[in-house]
Amino acid sequence: GAQLSAIHDAYGTPTNAVDLAARLRDLAVLDLPGLFHVVNGGAGASFYEFAAFALLTAGLPSHNLQTVSSASLLRPAPRPQNTRLRCLWSERAGLPPLPDWQEAVQKWLATNGAATIAKG
Repeated sequence: GAQLSAIHDAYGTPTNAVDLAARLRDLAVLDLPGLFHVVNGGAGASFYEFAAFALLTAGLPSHNLQTVSSASLLRPAPRPQNTRLRCLWSERAGLPPLPDWQEAVQKWLATNGAATIAKG
């Protein structure tokens, strides 16, 4: 029953820690020089879109989900509104793309259960 707020005007690429860890291992084995951005696939999402998708996928009510703007948070340091990334070098190294972030959310929920979200 608690109110949940999510930022609607800042975007990123949600990434599952299990997918990230597996890809980091793949890259370590390849031992390639360079800087790699490792994220799940897809166009990314706002924090609000991510939260709404997670609640919907978990079968939890979203009526307590409200949107807030980045500016309303009055953070002490400015934050970029768009931090979406893509794994360009991973694909060039011959590694398959990571699953879309929505698939990663579904996988996480199947493994950890909606009860984890409900606990807050």
